[in-house]
Amino acid sequence: MNKIYQKKQNVEKNRSKTGFGGFTLIELLVVVLIIGVLTAVAISKYDKAVEKTRAGRITILVRAIADAEERYFMANGEYAADIGKLDISFPGTPATYYVPGFETEDFICRPTRPAEGSIWGEFLAVCSRFPREQYYLIGKLKDGRMVCRAYSNKGKTICAMFGKLNADGLYEF
Repeated sequence: MNKIYQKKQNVEKNRSKTGFGGFTLIELLVVVLIIGVLTAVAISKYDKAVEKTRAGRITILVRAIADAEERYFMANGEYAADIGKLDISFPGTPATYYVPGFETEDFICRPTRPAEGSIWGEFLAVCSRFPREQYYLIGKLKDGRMVCRAYSNKGKTICAMFGKLNADGLYEF
């Protein structure tokens, strides 16, 4: 019976002497720092994956344009001066630059009319990525090789995901 009336001792393991519990400022700062580092790494990986997906989609389109160019050449003895003459449909809006082409959400695509000594050399078709900080192009050469040419540091990162750098400064894949 005497056990029932005994006083309980006030023992609280997680409280300080003042009676308040919680985390210190240093502990909170460390947690915020860890979350920030993990977020930065995750965003970087996500951006690369999204850009590689965009470039992969456009690679299919470059091949289609180049194949249409080759068919046009076989039928007419010259390459198309206008993208509208090719027998394929395009997912973007018409655009006029050096050679008429079309613009998608992220790329400007066009046939290039390969010629000796031209700036485009042996390219049949190219799609260029904009804005400038991510500038690179994916193209198909007359000999059938698919290449990526980088004009920025981010562009080099994307092109390197597709293939190895060759002697001409192009990433082949």
